[in-house]
Amino acid sequence: MSEATETRSLVVIDEITGEVVSAEYTLRHRNQDEAYRKVKEAERSVDGRQWIAGYHDPIRDIIKDLSLIEAGAIVKLLPYLQLKSNGKLIVDGKPLKQSDIQRIFKRGKDATRAILDRLKDIGVITVEKNGRSNVYFISAEFHTMGNVKEGERFTKLYKVKTRQITEDLDLNEAGLLYKILPFFHYEEYYLCENPNEPDPEIIRHMDRELLAEAIGHDRDTVTTSVTKLVRKGAILVTRSGKTTRYLVHPDVMYRQKSETEWTQSVRKLFEQHNRK
Repeated sequence: MSEATETRSLVVIDEITGEVVSAEYTLRHRNQDEAYRKVKEAERSVDGRQWIAGYHDPIRDIIKDLSLIEAGAIVKLLPYLQLKSNGKLIVDGKPLKQSDIQRIFKRGKDATRAILDRLKDIGVITVEKNGRSNVYFISAEFHTMGNVKEGERFTKLYKVKTRQITEDLDLNEAGLLYKILPFFHYEEYYLCENPNEPDPEIIRHMDRELLAEAIGHDRDTVTTSVTKLVRKGAILVTRSGKTTRYLVHPDVMYRQKSETEWTQSVRKLFEQHNRK
């Protein structure tokens, strides 16, 4: 067994009583800890643009239960998070009202209320009464802006670019952008099953089938959704023989501390692909 993958089951024993006093622990090689530290440093750094943290584990927990419409609703609400607002959704300095959200969703009153009720039931949003109006908050369990939760992996979602991409998209068309957040590789920008893996040789890239299974939709739905985001310049599809991979624009999502040569190369790939 190699150093990078070695794990052992350990227990802690009281020297006096001889009793086992701990649960099971995992032994990791120091190289694994160093790689993890680099990932966390990259994630926590601020690069000057406004972004929202999307936490991988809680999003993964709900991802298959979300319809594309519900996922699209979340990603359209996120740009209305503000610094030091404790998750409150704000537009023009005032709390976002349901009438505002109806315009954002491009849905009627009843349809918008049904979506918001569903997001509240799932726990992504909370609602407080302020006079006759409701005030809406994004739960810090799933997303924060301006600070990040210690010890949790996340992807940065850039506010301005996200709003530009989703503005003209229907909710179901924008939903895939939200659902891919936990699968965005911290360094390579591809969608993959192990997005925190530092060794590029063992990254498990997602093709259409793997992505469809991970987010809870059929392959045709994934193809349609990807096509919409490709046209918006958010995703680039690369193919080699029968192998398909999905590359995400680094101005949409990011996890690095600062730009690398690969970041610049990926941006150029998108520019060339989108050139008319």
